[in-house]
This record gives sequence, C-alpha cells and structure tokens, in this order.
Amino acid sequence: MQEMQDMQRSDVYLTARKRQGMLGVSLCLFLIVWISVAYALGMLCSRVIPKGLISNSLETIIVSDVAQYLVALPVALLIMRKIPKVTTYKFSMSFTQFCGFFAVSIPIMYIGNFAGIAFAELLSGGKAENHVSDTIASGDILETFVFVVVLAPIVEEWLFRKQILDRLRVYGEKRAIVFSALAFALFHMNVFQFFYAFGLGLVFGYMYVRTSKLQYNIFLHMIVNLQGSVIAMWLQKQLVDKNGNMIDINQMKESELSQLPPGLILAGMYSMFMIAMLVIGVILLIRRRKYLVFFDAPLEMPKKIGRKSLYGTVGVISFLTVSIIFNLLMLFS
Repeated sequence: MQEMQDMQRSDVYLTARKRQGMLGVSLCLFLIVWISVAYALGMLCSRVIPKGLISNSLETIIVSDVAQYLVALPVALLIMRKIPKVTTYKFSMSFTQFCGFFAVSIPIMYIGNFAGIAFAELLSGGKAENHVSDTIASGDILETFVFVVVLAPIVEEWLFRKQILDRLRVYGEKRAIVFSALAFALFHMNVFQFFYAFGLGLVFGYMYVRTSKLQYNIFLHMIVNLQGSVIAMWLQKQLVDKNGNMIDINQMKESELSQLPPGLILAGMYSMFMIAMLVIGVILLIRRRKYLVFFDAPLEMPKKIGRKSLYGTVGVISFLTVSIIFNLLMLFS
C-alpha cells in the first residue's frame, strides 16, 4: 500500500498522467470538432450543392473526410505534438510473417462482425441500421476504393499506430496497444463495427510495435478494407441474376451449371480461399498466441498504477465518455 502511494507521488507517474491525459484531451477534441464541422458542412452542402450533382454516398464521405482529416486532425495534433515520442529500432517483416497476420485477421473480422451485429441489435431492440455499410453499398466502386481502401488506411494507421503508440508505448506495450485499438474502434462511430475494429486494432497495434514500420500496417489495413468494401460489393453482384434474384445453384440443371458466368465461379473460388484463411487463422490464434512477445518499456509501471495513470485521467475519461455518447447517437439516428 505504501509502495503504491509512493509510486503515485513519483515524477514518472505524475508525468505519465499529464501526458496521457493530454492525449485523451486531443482525441476528445478531435471527435467534437470532427462531428461539429461535419454537421455544419452537411447543412451547407444541402443548401449550396444542387441535388443530383453528386451522389449522396460521395457527399457523405467527402464531408466526413474533410471535417476529419483537414480540420479536426490538425487541431488535435496541436495538443498531441506536445507529448514526446519514443524512438525505437525498426525491423523488417518477412512475407510469411505478413501472411500470418493476414490469416489471423480473418477470424477476428468474422467473430467481431457477428459480435457487433448482436450487440447493436441488443441495444436497439433490433431497430438499428448499419448506416456505414449502407453508405458504402450505395456508393460507386471507384469512390469506395479511393476513400475507403486507399485514403482511410493511410490516415488511420498514421494516427492510431504511429502517433498514439509512439507516445504511449514508453509506459507499457500491452496497455498502449489496447488503448490504441480502443480509440480506433470508437472512432469508427459505428457500434456494428466496434468489436471488429477493436480486434483488428489489436493485430495492427502488435504488428506496429514489433516492427515500427508503418507500411506493413497500411498494406494489411488496405487489404482488410478492400475485402469489406470493394470485394464485398463485387461478390454481391455475382450472386444475383439479371432480375436481381439470388442464384440458387441447387435448383440449376446440368446444362445450366456448365454455363455459369465467370464472375460466379471466381466468387466461389474466393469464398473457398477465405474459408481456408479462416481455418488457418483460427489455428494460428490458438497455437501461436503463447509466442507473442512484449518487452518491458523504459517507464513501465505496475499494472494497477499504469492503468490508473492512463484511464484515470480527466482527458481519457472525457474522450471515452464523449466517444461512447457519439456512438450511441449514431446507432439510434
């Protein structure tokens, strides 16, 4: 007890609280500015831009990205830049290791997706809709590729891994990875995607902490987003006939089976590949989890004190409170 009280009065603990609290303030401010500016821009666009000039999905994405990347992010960085980064060695990753991270991400995606849907249904009594998925599904493949597959992974990995982990890992790698994943999930503003994003955030965080090279994270993130958006949209089109009805292979004659469209065959091959990756990913999660490596950080504190120095700050509490409120508002909007 006395040792814990002495630790809470130490310079290391007080400095950690101050810096981690500032990080929480910057993320909280990021959210408030982002949502406020996006709302204002949305109102302005509805009055200025003629209807039909651009699609609703493209307008929604542009408004959100402008508010987030060009306004809110620079404001948050004004505070975040005051927190020093830790310098680390950089290590390369083999192709086999990268494929392992990809395989592990597959079961996490599926399990997280089912958990998110169940949780959203539970909170809303089955009335909530996944507005993000609806926006992506109603959009053009090219715009989805540019904004969701290319732009989002670059900015998100730079923020949630490079900026956050480089500032938090000095106080403990595990705690930094978990908080980075939590912030990443909450910033999606979508309860349906929360568990999905949190699980992937843990994978991305561990990958970055072990390599300190952002390109691996960005590439894996791009692949994940490609699967969940462009490929998902393409698959949906291959599984319906020209009348919009689902193709049922079981009811086809032998002569019809020999004339299946190439797109449907490719969709079947892709599904088999994903099932194989799912099985491999589950095996890796079970057998390789004990080989995860975490190094002692320069300023690492005991678990209880370390958690308090992060989650007990006004800044982080404010961020978590505001982000949870925004997520619930989006769920019921």
